[in-house]
Amino acid sequence: MSAMPARTAAAEPRRSWRPRLQVVRSPAPARSLVPYLLLCATILLGSLVAALVINTQMAVDAYAIQDSQRTLNRLLETETSLVQDVEQAGSPAVLQRRAEELGMERAERVDFVSLREGRILGGSEEE
Repeated sequence: MSAMPARTAAAEPRRSWRPRLQVVRSPAPARSLVPYLLLCATILLGSLVAALVINTQMAVDAYAIQDSQRTLNRLLETETSLVQDVEQAGSPAVLQRRAEELGMERAERVDFVSLREGRILGGSEEE
């Protein structure tokens, strides 16, 4: 045995060079990738559906435009035909022939009425 007196643990607290240890919570588990992947898939699917809908609508509009152009062309042809008929019916030779068919005769003289002066001009000066 030694000459040193024995020390008791209760009498003097022991100091250590190590820091005092504490209980630390475990880190939060990493978030799952499933919601992120679902969001990406939803956005991608939505984009594809939107592109399909837009493309389909453009095709429908293209057919409508084509039908409208056909109708317009048909109406332009009809208008041209009607304008030609009116011009032909208004020509002097056709008017003369139609007048003769109706029993009309050529005028011997042609007089004009002046509304400003209130008198008849032309042909005879008997008045």
